[in-house]
Amino acid sequence: MNKKFDFTRLFRVTALLAFFLCVAGIAHANNFFAAYNGVQQGVTVRTLNLQQVSFIQTPHPVNGIAAGPNNDLYMVCNNHIYNYSASGALIRDMNFPDAGVNYTDISVRGNRVYASYNGSQQGFTVRNLALNQLAFFPTNFSISGIAAGTNNDVYLASGNRLYRYGTNGALLKVMTFPDAGVVYTDVAVICGRLLATYSGSQHGFTIRDLITLNQYSFVQTPFDIGGIVGGSDNDVYVSSANHLYNYSLTGVQKQGFTWPQANLVYGDLTR
Repeated sequence: MNKKFDFTRLFRVTALLAFFLCVAGIAHANNFFAAYNGVQQGVTVRTLNLQQVSFIQTPHPVNGIAAGPNNDLYMVCNNHIYNYSASGALIRDMNFPDAGVNYTDISVRGNRVYASYNGSQQGFTVRNLALNQLAFFPTNFSISGIAAGTNNDVYLASGNRLYRYGTNGALLKVMTFPDAGVVYTDVAVICGRLLATYSGSQHGFTIRDLITLNQYSFVQTPFDIGGIVGGSDNDVYVSSANHLYNYSLTGVQKQGFTWPQANLVYGDLTR
């Protein structure tokens, strides 16, 4: 993200050339999942070459998706958190009693599920894999994206800010980007780095330190990004409208796929 052209930060991308080679602990190392809404709604399962392996149609839109540890998926929509098998069978549906709550994103780390929400309430909930609530933490801002960290922490995106919270609700760090026109839309954690997408006055994704939230590098794109996930070859996968893209960390588009229906919209991604 371009505050001004900073060669020292940009060249630090060379220090990242191996970090996405770390694939241990990724639930589905050879595939990724992409949620979609619009003319169809559900989840597509694709190889890292963007070839579709299978798909799951859902009777509800999918705002956020996260891979679980038991060959399963977690999804959010309105005031519901869903748990599906990777083959598409509904395992459980947690319907929050306040219909004004809108779950915006979801993340899974170990045996915990983290889901952000806005609407009549704002904050994030911590749940077990059976979707029983263990804790919740109100915030004074609306959360667009959430990602579970590796140090008993979570990362939140809201407006032009990125937040790091402890899983006990303690605020650990805030990074406010100086361009108020930037809107962070999604976050992901993989192999020791934080990925965050942004739209508004700029478009692209940033790679940041997990503790300080300092920027290592950024990639500008000519489109808004709906979701992001790390790849396995120094790359990332991003979604935008009816497109899926594969980018290198240096900003080179490696692959692209376009769904033939323009009114299908890809959103959140997970592995």
